[in-house]
Amino acid sequence: MPVEYFFPKAFYYKDDLISNEANERLVEAAHLLKQEVPLSTRTNLYTTYGSVPDIFARSEFGILHSALINEIGQYLDILETRPGNKYAISDSWISISSPGNYERMHTHDGSYISGVYYIRTAPGCGDLSFEELSDNLWASSRTRPENFNTVRYTPKDRRLILFNSKVPHSVSQNLSSNERIALSFNIIIV
Repeated sequence: MPVEYFFPKAFYYKDDLISNEANERLVEAAHLLKQEVPLSTRTNLYTTYGSVPDIFARSEFGILHSALINEIGQYLDILETRPGNKYAISDSWISISSPGNYERMHTHDGSYISGVYYIRTAPGCGDLSFEELSDNLWASSRTRPENFNTVRYTPKDRRLILFNSKVPHSVSQNLSSNERIALSFNIIIV
C-alpha cells in the first residue's frame, strides 16, 4: 500500500554566521543594552529579560542584520515563497536568559517566519524545542526523522535558526551557570 507524506515543515540553520570578533561586539552591545533598559520591555516573556522591540534600528547590530538578509532570502527560496514577494523584519529583540530561566510553549502569530541567532551560549543553557501539537501518534515508535513530532536544537554560539512562525516552540530551562544571550526576530511578507 503506498504511503504519501504531506505538510512538511522546513527548519533552517546555519552555524558561524558572523566572525567571532563581530559576535563578541554583540555580546558587549547586549550587556550595554541591559544597562540602558534594565527592565524587560516584552510582556510575553515569562522569565527572560527582553529588550527594545526593534534591535536592528541600533547600529551595533548592523553586521548581524546584513548577514541575516542573505540567509532569510535563501530560506524563503527553500520554502518556495512566490517570486516577487518582499519581506521585512517586523520586530527583533535581545533575550538574556539567566540560570533557571525558560520559555513556555508559544507561537509567533502574525508573522511568516521567525528566527533566533545565538550570541552567547553555554552547555545546558536550554534547548529550543518544536512540537507538532496536532499529531495524535504519540504512542508510535518512530525511527524516521520526517515522522517525528518534535525537533530539538541545542544552542550554539553564532548559530542561526529560521522556522515557520506558527510551529509551537519552547526553550527548556537554563541549567548552566551562565547567561544565554539570543537575538530573536519575526519576518512578515509585505
